[in-house]
Amino acid sequence: MTWLGMISKALLSPLGKALAAILAVSVIAGGIYLYGHQRGRMAEQAAFAQWINQQNEDAGNAAEDWRARYRRCAERGGLFDFETGACDE
Repeated sequence: MTWLGMISKALLSPLGKALAAILAVSVIAGGIYLYGHQRGRMAEQAAFAQWINQQNEDAGNAAEDWRARYRRCAERGGLFDFETGACDE
């Protein structure tokens, strides 16, 4: 009997079929896990990028608000107190 004959006989036996099925299920389960893991990472990265963008927008709005308060104080001839953020007229 040749090697090819022995391998084909082993694969066609009930034990060989069971091992092949277990291997196939393991490969499919591993692929599903890796796909889900990658999708989860992508979703988390998108959420983090959105959080950073929101923080940048909030910081820009706060800076614009401060600039407007400073400008209004200066236009009224007041002295802006940087420590308290108030206009001393």
